[in-house]
Amino acid sequence: MGGGGGRMNSHTYAGDRIRLDLAGGAQELAQARRFLSVYAEQAGVGEDRTEELVQAAGELFAVGAPQHWAKAVSVREDLDGLTVVVDLAGDGPFEVGAESELLLSALSQQWGWRREPHVVQVWCEMALLAPPP
Repeated sequence: MGGGGGRMNSHTYAGDRIRLDLAGGAQELAQARRFLSVYAEQAGVGEDRTEELVQAAGELFAVGAPQHWAKAVSVREDLDGLTVVVDLAGDGPFEVGAESELLLSALSQQWGWRREPHVVQVWCEMALLAPPP
């Protein structure tokens, strides 16, 4: 999907999310990567797909920098995949660079962002199984 103001599919709102609040600082991305790796392992996601999930989440963290920074990451298992949502705090215009758009489009089924009170949420939906060659 990509682009500004994207909306998550309606099924994205169903179910519980597991959320990790981040304190900020240099360790936040490492904490989020461990969190997502453990979640993916427990969900039975293969190693290659887990690496792609962690890479996509890292890209979500970078979107909007330096005016926006990660405040929390959450993950949810859907029927056919995982949805990762990163809450970004900060002020100023929110723009997604062309390189981020390309990477997120290549790594995920869909992705987008939307403004919420006090945060911008960036999200991506990842298939649990790798697509056939």
